[in-house]
Amino acid sequence: MQKNNRSTLRDKLPAMGMRTRLILAFALFTAAAIGILWVLQTFLMDDLYEMVKYRELERCALRLEESLGTDTMEDAAFDLTQQYNLCLSVYRIQGGTGRPVTEQHARMFCLLPMMSSPELLMMLYQEAETAEDGLYTEEISLDTLFPERDMPADNNRHPAEDHTRSILQVKLYDTVQGQFMVLFATELMPLSATVQTLQLQMIVLTILLAVLAVVLAALVSARYTRPLTMMCVEAGKLSMGNYNVNFDGGNCRETEQLSAALNRAAYELSQLDKMQKDLVANISHDLRTPLTMIAGYSEVIRDLPGEATPENMQIIIDETHRLTTLVNDMLEISRYQNGSQILHPVRFNFTESVRQTLERYSKLRERDGYTILLEADRDVWVYADETRILQVLYNLVGNAINYTGEDKTVVVRQSVEAGEVILSVIDTGMGIPQDQLPLVWERYYKVHDFHKRANMGTGLGLSIVKNILVLHGARFGVQSQVGKGSNFWFALPFVNKDN
Repeated sequence: MQKNNRSTLRDKLPAMGMRTRLILAFALFTAAAIGILWVLQTFLMDDLYEMVKYRELERCALRLEESLGTDTMEDAAFDLTQQYNLCLSVYRIQGGTGRPVTEQHARMFCLLPMMSSPELLMMLYQEAETAEDGLYTEEISLDTLFPERDMPADNNRHPAEDHTRSILQVKLYDTVQGQFMVLFATELMPLSATVQTLQLQMIVLTILLAVLAVVLAALVSARYTRPLTMMCVEAGKLSMGNYNVNFDGGNCRETEQLSAALNRAAYELSQLDKMQKDLVANISHDLRTPLTMIAGYSEVIRDLPGEATPENMQIIIDETHRLTTLVNDMLEISRYQNGSQILHPVRFNFTESVRQTLERYSKLRERDGYTILLEADRDVWVYADETRILQVLYNLVGNAINYTGEDKTVVVRQSVEAGEVILSVIDTGMGIPQDQLPLVWERYYKVHDFHKRANMGTGLGLSIVKNILVLHGARFGVQSQVGKGSNFWFALPFVNKDN
């Protein structure tokens, strides 16, 4: 119940715009970056500084160990004190006492000379000997240990912050030349003034980054949300049926791809709308003509005695057949579109079926003077739905008869290539423009402004052909040239007669 209430509340709240989201994202990023800088540059400054100093002492100890007891030990010690600004003393342990080998003091004040008494050295040796890995480390406050020491003047040091600490590290080494004790001392400088300086810098930086983030977010959001806003406006026009729209994606690749897709969709919708209007006009015309003739002849038969002749009745039957064909085509294309049409493939003599189908056009040839030629050098068998394949043939031949030239000739040519039988239906009409060839297979499409002997169709025949061939997985296509006719073809794999 609580979840449903939350969903209802979220649905009632207005959706947050992309510009607002971008500004919030920049604000959160800036706040996170500034927060991290504050923590690192102020609160963790002392800890990080001490960690760095301890690592310096570890590196010094490793580098000095390589030169202990050699002629280069003095030079190595000097180099280390100069590089890391620390104090260093090396003692050779003999008979439980330490004898100085080298002393290097890079700093103006060094803790080690003040700790060179035998008693103190013995104490440090014992601490290191009992420590793990022979390493003893201690932090010492010089102000407490040596209150009377003379410190060099430092103009940058605040009196209240003059609490200098030093790290004292004692390390024992056992070498072939004997045992050595090395004392490292480095000063931990007070960082209070540095931290205060960084805090002031961080305040200024925070203000600058916040202003920069707001300005940058506003500029970026304006640049990248403007194309989306304009596309939303154009999409609103498109939803109202205005197909004269232009989607501009700006300079961003993703929005350019989106705008290109929307422009294509708008074009396809405009074409579909045009085709649907043409369909209504075509169906209205095709329905009006047979209905008018049926009504007219029926009234003549009713009102005039002796007019109930076989010829008049045949006209009514023919016009009724035209209406039935129209309705069947519309229902069939609908079944193909929703996927409810099922094939029933069988093995049959493809060439013989084509031959018998063309024989049925004999009356048309005799009555209207059409010539339909079949060119086939042998019989070929295929495995397919014979009824649907013959329906393809009927539609293609009927289409060719409608559009063929003045010679009224249609050629049906069978050829065999690479395991396929290819059937071509060729007419001698005015052809189809190249830019319209991809559209001939679509629903409602009919060629306009070209000579057509009979306007009997609804623009669904070639779409039915396409769906049947796609359902068979067959190849198909059309070649056409204006003024030289068209060639509609399809290809099916052939099979052996006895398989």
